[in-house]
Amino acid sequence: MTDFDAKWLGEPSLKFGDGEAKDPRAGLLQYGPWSPGDGNSSTDIYVGFLGTSQSISAVKSLFKQMETSIPREAEEPERNKPPFPGLGANSPFEASFVMLDRWKWEIPQTDVDLIVDEPTTDGSVQMLLDLMEKYIKNLAEDDPPPNVIVISLPPEIVDACTHPDKSRPKMKAGNTDFHDRIKTFGLEYDVPTQLIRPSSLRFGKNDDGQEKAEVAWNLAVAMLYKSKEGHPWKLGHLENDTCYAGISFYKERHGDRSRTHASLAQVFLGTGESFVLRGDPAVKDDGSGNNHLTRDSAKDIVEQILEQYRFKRRGAEPSRFVLHKTSRFDPEEREGFKEGAGDIDKLDFVTIREGDPIRLYASGNYPPLRGTVMTPRGEDKHFLYTQGYTPAVQTYPGPRIPTPITVEPDPEECHSSYEEICKEILSFTKLDWNTSDFAKKKPVTIKVARAVGAILAEAEKRNIKVKPQYYYYM
Repeated sequence: MTDFDAKWLGEPSLKFGDGEAKDPRAGLLQYGPWSPGDGNSSTDIYVGFLGTSQSISAVKSLFKQMETSIPREAEEPERNKPPFPGLGANSPFEASFVMLDRWKWEIPQTDVDLIVDEPTTDGSVQMLLDLMEKYIKNLAEDDPPPNVIVISLPPEIVDACTHPDKSRPKMKAGNTDFHDRIKTFGLEYDVPTQLIRPSSLRFGKNDDGQEKAEVAWNLAVAMLYKSKEGHPWKLGHLENDTCYAGISFYKERHGDRSRTHASLAQVFLGTGESFVLRGDPAVKDDGSGNNHLTRDSAKDIVEQILEQYRFKRRGAEPSRFVLHKTSRFDPEEREGFKEGAGDIDKLDFVTIREGDPIRLYASGNYPPLRGTVMTPRGEDKHFLYTQGYTPAVQTYPGPRIPTPITVEPDPEECHSSYEEICKEILSFTKLDWNTSDFAKKKPVTIKVARAVGAILAEAEKRNIKVKPQYYYYM
């Protein structure tokens, strides 16, 4: 039987406008967003709308309600689920929605009927996408254009465009996913998009068990970030002279539906900035289903990362480079990453993955503490609980029994302590600006791979220029 050493790393803090807090919602309520934009006392977010007359009215009604406080339904709300405070110049968000009639395009009922009556699901999706592209282009060409375009579709269109015979129904036409295609329109016409499902606009709890206040919290955070007006929060303890990146892989799509693997990097700076970069398609399989970069491709993507770092930091060089990946570093790949890093003194290459059967069982009614790390004695492999009982909110905010992620520092290139590495990973689980949740299981350095990769594949198939800003993809 293997012996383990266990340690609790504590809860990382987040930085907001005027202070620090551990809980995103508590921090926003007390201190306001970290960067509301250009320094104005309040931010106006110009919002465009696409949908039917009824679906646009429904989402506008929700946005109007978000101008004031939205209470929780429970008589005794949980500590991590406060009422939504409302928007406006005097709100904690320091932001307001501006909704002008000219930033609205309604799908005529005749087109709704054509989409619903189309005999094939693929045909319905393609008709809808043609309309969406036309309307997004029109809104993007307005002067000034909206900061974010909200797309709200009625249930009858969603049903007509969803394949009923799939185990996980999606709106797709062939190998074109509706969500991914909408995001490529945003890339092409330079405007972030926000899709809102019909279930999010129902009173009371929606189909996912979210209350209206919960939906409002998540929308407010996402809209603030997507409006390009700043970041709701940043991580509290990341070093400004450190460049953090996650390398992931995705499948490119070609006209003949054949696929090859390519790499992407999600990059984060201590300043709070982040960006997405595409690497070369020179990816090899090690025979076990794990992908690796060739030496030249590994060198190239790190050089791209550091070039963007220097641009963002006005020529400054990082003193430390941290690289997360979901597969182990093979010798050729490792050498390429090292060559790309050049003269950087401190390199930390780390593998992060799921699936190990290790579990820690705590006494009492709650699971292990979030931030608990277990290390088998004599091994440099660590099991980190990124979900679990969370003292900062005095509960476990998850629906099922949590399991740890596995953290493996590279045996040749990882100079920081495992505690520092795991604390940073724990921090990166709190940097998803698409939600106001306390934290996610996986750090954003590797979490975005599937979503961003699918959108990159769709964009490249259509020769759409890829942009580095993350808000186009979320």
